[in-house]
Amino acid sequence: MTIKVAIPDTSLSDSTNLRQKTTKAGRIARALAVFRVEEVFVYKTGFLPPSKMRDADLLVKILRYLDTPQYLRRRVFPKSPSLQFTGTLPPLRTRSHPLQSSLADLTEGTIRWGVQVRPNQIDLGFKKLISYSGAVSERDPTLFKVVSISPKITLEPIERSDVQEYWGYEARRIGGLVGFLKESENMTRIGFSRKAPPFKKLVDDLSSTISNTGSILAIFGGPVRGVSELCAKEKEDVKHHIDFWINTVTDQGTETVRLEEALVISLGLMNNSFGDKLTKSGYNS
Repeated sequence: MTIKVAIPDTSLSDSTNLRQKTTKAGRIARALAVFRVEEVFVYKTGFLPPSKMRDADLLVKILRYLDTPQYLRRRVFPKSPSLQFTGTLPPLRTRSHPLQSSLADLTEGTIRWGVQVRPNQIDLGFKKLISYSGAVSERDPTLFKVVSISPKITLEPIERSDVQEYWGYEARRIGGLVGFLKESENMTRIGFSRKAPPFKKLVDDLSSTISNTGSILAIFGGPVRGVSELCAKEKEDVKHHIDFWINTVTDQGTETVRLEEALVISLGLMNNSFGDKLTKSGYNS
């Protein structure tokens, strides 16, 4: 089973400056990684004011930056003012972010992200570049598996889906939510709303449906507006294409629940109920 998340392009709209936006994006990234989300989609709402039109791109950029192992970030992301505060964010520490930097620690079967530095030379995060006869991107990381280490190191490119353990998330922008929901009919689509029935009343039905689809698409609203309000012009279509509406914070003690809080609470509840069904294992499986 896989978990995917959809959040609006207004996700950072309650943050007034770059430092605040960076901090919020970092909290979102941590929630996604902790609960083994494999893909996050930033959907278009039409509610972004002109002054914040770049917020969605910034959110995706920071999410991708944090998912990239530290040893490749300077190669993948050119120095940019938009990333100036990312150094203050806590690392994700997923399995794709190894701390080992010595070739002596390399073993057969090791999996690492790498980029091509020059023809036939790959940066895998060691002091020495690794020879590879093929050609891959110099900007977008390629996932490599170490096939052998003797008499020489031999690498094989693989896909993220080939890795059995949780290896982080992919982040990208998409169009409107309704069209995306229609394309996701093979998933269990869950919308979160404070006006919906409590999670505990629907957990059995959720479990049964998820067992059949094998995947979850968790849809969240943003600051000020929930999912239905963000899609007011297509409200009925949205309701029709979401399989379950649930409330994961019943009788909330605050007037509002922030997106980063909703992610931690909602994904945490689902992990507690369905986490053992996830395909990709975590650290304590």
